[in-house]
Amino acid sequence: MIGNVARSLLGVLILMAFLYGAAFLVRAFALPFPAPILGLLMLTALLLLMRRVPAGIAAGSDTLIRIFPLLFIPPIVALLGVKALVLSAPLVLLLAISASTLVGLLVTAFLYRLLARGQGGS
Repeated sequence: MIGNVARSLLGVLILMAFLYGAAFLVRAFALPFPAPILGLLMLTALLLLMRRVPAGIAAGSDTLIRIFPLLFIPPIVALLGVKALVLSAPLVLLLAISASTLVGLLVTAFLYRLLARGQGGS
C-alpha cells in the first residue's frame, strides 16, 4: 500500500517537473506558446523515445485521472461569476466548446491509432 502511494506521488512529481521545467524554458527563451503544451510535448517525446510508460508515471497519471472530475469545480464556479457574459452569447460559447471538443477527440483518436499501430494493436 505504501509502495503504491509512493509510486503515485513520484509519478505526479515527475509530471509536475515536466510542467515546471517547460515553464522555465518558456520564460527563459520567451517562447510564444503555453508552458503546459511544451511540457506535454516534452513528455510525449520522452515516452516515444522510451517506447513504454514508466511505472511511476503510469501510477501518477492513474491517480490524477481518478481525481479528474474535481478539476471541473473551479471553472464551473468561475462561470457563475460571469453568468451575464455567458448568457449574452450562449450559441457562440456552445460552438466554441463543441468545436474544441471535436478537435481534441479527433487528435486523440489519430494519436491512439498511430501509437497502437506501432505496438501491433488494432
